[in-house]
Amino acid sequence: MSDAPKSPPESSGKGNENGDLPGSSSDQATSGWPATIALLGRVGGIGWFVGTSIALGSYGGYWLDRQFETAPVLTIVGLALGVATAFVGMFRLLSAIRRGR
Repeated sequence: MSDAPKSPPESSGKGNENGDLPGSSSDQATSGWPATIALLGRVGGIGWFVGTSIALGSYGGYWLDRQFETAPVLTIVGLALGVATAFVGMFRLLSAIRRGR
């Protein structure tokens, strides 16, 4: 037996005990560029959802106004329904992002 002190294992950069390279495993899935891009995609999706909901509600009300000759009444109702749908959907999507889904 040797009385020489044991040196700590050196980091050779070849990987950790799981065989993954440092910083390339699941760490990037929860932080860094991939997480940022995923978050931006979700936020962009919320914007599209809000815009589409309001536009479809307004156009649906306008179309019904033309069919029934009720001038701005159904357009305003459609707009209100579109805004309500957009608000509820946005709230649910933001809650899901906040929970991490």
